[in-house]
Amino acid sequence: MSRWAEHLSQAVSLSPARDTACFLHLSVRLHPEDRRLTEAEWSEIAHRLARTAGLAPRADGGPCRWIAVRRQRDRLHLIAGLIREDGSLPRTSRRLSHELAQQARIMETEFGLVPARPPAGRQEQVIADPLVTAEETPAQIAEKIRQLTDETDGTLAEAWRLAEQAAHRLAERPEIYALRTARQMKWAARRLYGLLQGLDAAAEDLANPPALLRNAVVGTTRTRCPSPQTRRTR
Repeated sequence: MSRWAEHLSQAVSLSPARDTACFLHLSVRLHPEDRRLTEAEWSEIAHRLARTAGLAPRADGGPCRWIAVRRQRDRLHLIAGLIREDGSLPRTSRRLSHELAQQARIMETEFGLVPARPPAGRQEQVIADPLVTAEETPAQIAEKIRQLTDETDGTLAEAWRLAEQAAHRLAERPEIYALRTARQMKWAARRLYGLLQGLDAAAEDLANPPALLRNAVVGTTRTRCPSPQTRRTR
């Protein structure tokens, strides 16, 4: 493992900014009903994903450094440094997630694996009920917001606590990709906390509006302009 870590960490020294967050981690897992793949098939899957991600394009003399690790028979992890051998960045598509998913669908067919998703025609269309109806009063809407932001059992507050605690735990991990994810989780926790504060303030305004605005309504004021015949000219 130390040899692999050294192989990947050398990509950081090639980066002009010594960017320690320039790593990509892809994970592949087979369906429980899939057959056992051979080592050659796993190798083909890893190389296809690397090419799709722009890490090792065909006929490329300076690809990114990457490794594929399989510690369980049904899972594969691909870890790559996003710095090429010449110190430049790889050409990564903005639709990388879509292209990787598309490549996965192709390999499922070629290797005879269980599709990750059912055919589009068999998917049931689910229409969610509205969270806020036109009949609800501002006070009722404020109560729904407070249920989300409640520090004891609010869903949004729980997401904030999860992101904050995950960032702390991941920062203690030795893996480089864990440190990168820790920074992402820390930033997500900050944004969630700001969202919580904004929603709390909105709920307070709805539940306790200022006295001068409590009975005020939005109206339309029309200004009558004189017709051309009645305008005075000097």
